[in-house]
Amino acid sequence: MTQGTWRKWMGSALVAAMATLPVHAQETNYTVVIEGVEDQPDLSRLLNEVSSLVTLKEQPPPSPIGLGRRADADLDRFRAALRSEGFYDANVNVEIDVDVVPARVLIRVEEGARYKVTAIHLTGPDGAALPDGAPAPDTLGLAIGSPARAPAVVDAEGRILPRLAERGYAYARLLDRRLVVDHAAQGMDVTYQVDPGPKVAFGSLRFSGLETVSETAARRRLPWREGSPYHPATMEEGRQALADLGVFSSVRLRLADQPTDDNKAPVLIDLAEREMNFVGFGADYGTEDGFGGNAYWGDRNLMGNAEKLRVDASVAGISRRGETDASKFDYRLAGTYQQPDFLSRHQSLNLSAEALSERPDAYRRQALVLTGAVERALAKGLKASLGVTAEQSRIAENLQTTQNTLVGVPFALTWDRSDDLLNPTTGFRLAGALTPYLAAFGDSNSFTIARMEGRGYVDFKGDGWYVGALRGVYGTVIGGGLLDVPADKRFFAGGGGSIRGYGYQEVGPRDSAGEPLGGVSLLELSAEMRVKVTQDIAVVPFIDAGNVYTTEYPKLGQGLRYAAGIGGRYHTLIGPIRLDVAIPLNKRDGDKAFQFYISIGQAF
Repeated sequence: MTQGTWRKWMGSALVAAMATLPVHAQETNYTVVIEGVEDQPDLSRLLNEVSSLVTLKEQPPPSPIGLGRRADADLDRFRAALRSEGFYDANVNVEIDVDVVPARVLIRVEEGARYKVTAIHLTGPDGAALPDGAPAPDTLGLAIGSPARAPAVVDAEGRILPRLAERGYAYARLLDRRLVVDHAAQGMDVTYQVDPGPKVAFGSLRFSGLETVSETAARRRLPWREGSPYHPATMEEGRQALADLGVFSSVRLRLADQPTDDNKAPVLIDLAEREMNFVGFGADYGTEDGFGGNAYWGDRNLMGNAEKLRVDASVAGISRRGETDASKFDYRLAGTYQQPDFLSRHQSLNLSAEALSERPDAYRRQALVLTGAVERALAKGLKASLGVTAEQSRIAENLQTTQNTLVGVPFALTWDRSDDLLNPTTGFRLAGALTPYLAAFGDSNSFTIARMEGRGYVDFKGDGWYVGALRGVYGTVIGGGLLDVPADKRFFAGGGGSIRGYGYQEVGPRDSAGEPLGGVSLLELSAEMRVKVTQDIAVVPFIDAGNVYTTEYPKLGQGLRYAAGIGGRYHTLIGPIRLDVAIPLNKRDGDKAFQFYISIGQAF
């Protein structure tokens, strides 16, 4: 039934119905069915969204006349929606039956052929060609031969100015968009007209919001010089570099409204400084290690150039093996200093001083350690460092007591492509360290320590609910026998960050008194599956394996120690709180039946 037919039919029906209706208007409840697009869910969804018959169904009109007006309005909406999707020859008809209760509205859609994009033009004012040529259509997301959809045309328009900005035309403006529909060819020609403006270079810098941080510190973070070709990615790199200083709560970079006469774009940098001093504390517990706690204080901007100073103090081993004598706890006092952009961008100077007294099962150690290193970012996530360390220590163990004066040259290389520091779900982390030690004085020999570690993460569903994690560690000490290497420089395994299920340092060879000796080579392997059961809670089954050896290279024939367990994670804003319970699968005499760990962050 055509639109005119149902109107005449409805008029007659209304005259007949008026005699039986009350004087006041009645609500006309109805059902609505859209036919013809059942095999196109996206188009069906769009028509349902624009239809007032559908969206206002729970608010029925007061009369059949009102229902007809609502249907009339939908005809126009449907035709506009179909044209926006490229159906320029579509037919839409409506039938209304008020003889049934509720009234029945049937909308029939014949979409016809879908028009295609037949040409895409990008021109300057008055149709002139753009300097450097026009961006390719595929970079705009609109290809010749694709459906002539209005959303795609608008989206492509939104990509034009960013593409021109990447060529240096930061002040380009969109002037017009013209669409020509050819019904005979069932196609659409699209023309965008832009004013590219001048091709600009970076201009002068104008900072606002600096209070305690020097402008010099901010300027040297930026990866361009005045006169360098403009590129938005370069400006974003500068914004991120300023944010990485750690002294700003917000960083915004923008260009001045107009370029200068010499085609330079002044950069306006709006900064807000954060609180420079900070304090914090933490705690941990392990069935073998007992309780521990730490506190720290720091300054993010010590001398006005974003230099960082941090002082840490910690105590550990409280109630370890039932120990309550405070003189037998572990103590550590450390200070670290970092100067960013030391001699060059992407390079920092790191200094540290540490005094400690520790009493793990394997040895008792008092030491003073001084370290200086230069760290450089080589690429995204890739860092290298080289430094010098000096250490004076006294180490007592069951077999010997040694005085050691060591000078080392630590080199480290790390590559982090994981997605989160405390709760990674995808990517990997690789780390390698090589430190030659010269025994300048004392009882040990010179030696070299090498250690490599790899971690990998797989998010099986892409939403963080099912994450597999793997970890492997290999280490060796070159150039020294077991007792020629100070006990704290040997490898130990076991504990919450190693082979869970065994006590801290309890994996590996033991002396005649049953205390850990450590080794000069190490192998560790771990796997776990992190399964969320709610948005904030996860269950984590895991298995660990490994051993330490008295030989320079692991002897796999001596076997591995295995442990398995299950953990829980409670995800917070500062990272997951970890609770793990593990049992040794091939324990030796003296190994406990299980181990329990609490900490912040994943095990690896």
